[in-house]
Amino acid sequence: MRESGMADEAENLPETALLTAGWRAMETERPDAMFHDPLAARLAGERGLRIARTLPDGAWVVAMRTPVIDGFLSSAIASGIDTVLDLAAGLDARPYRMDLPPALRWVEVDLPIVLDRKIDLLRDETAACRVERFGLDLTDREARRELLDTIDAGSSRSIAVTEGFIGYLSTDDVGSLAEDLRRLRSCELLVAECFSARLLRAYRRHQPLRSAPVLFDPDDWEAFFKKHGWRVGEIRYLGEESRRVHRPVPLTVGDKLLRLVSSAPLRDMGYALLERVE
Repeated sequence: MRESGMADEAENLPETALLTAGWRAMETERPDAMFHDPLAARLAGERGLRIARTLPDGAWVVAMRTPVIDGFLSSAIASGIDTVLDLAAGLDARPYRMDLPPALRWVEVDLPIVLDRKIDLLRDETAACRVERFGLDLTDREARRELLDTIDAGSSRSIAVTEGFIGYLSTDDVGSLAEDLRRLRSCELLVAECFSARLLRAYRRHQPLRSAPVLFDPDDWEAFFKKHGWRVGEIRYLGEESRRVHRPVPLTVGDKLLRLVSSAPLRDMGYALLERVE
């Protein structure tokens, strides 16, 4: 009876959460895996694994971005950050797979249905640090600001992570989120994905996931975040990372032909460590 209930619940989960967990599981299965997430397959479930395998290019993105974000987090924690604010945490299992100090506070925020399933599936697992979870629709700005203020009151130095999240928000919503994080006393750093204008034009022509269209479309990505209180500390581009680790980018035939005659850096997508502007 319980297994049937869990299956029904998985059918109602956002496709993006299940997909990402499925892609993490696909990467973990590889002999040359960039990271290992032994809980990913369980969290993805049958549906997540099935839909992830129909969109295999996404597994490459997850393979490239996960170590980048892990590195940003590890460096920040080593520098004294005591709280990780994981926004739209989905079915991520970093608190269970990373080497983290037990005193670290890891705060996950996502829709209640996502976190309820996650809590159920991980009930017998022990995290490496303190984990707190808050079910909330992050597009509800009033509720979001109230929750962020509550979290901020119990933190000294924090970093916010928006892995695979801001692309699905409108440009105005990303701006308001950046401002809300900027006003927090403790929030010093923000990890956010960056897109080239070329990639955003491609997304407008052909959305990679119909159930979750890419909406974020600033004229100038770096200037946009600077306007909202954040400056770039470091950017790691996924294409360049793939070249460094010898994991080829899954390009279309046309793009492959262009790459044969171009030495331009592979900078269509990346992840940035943003620093709060004082």
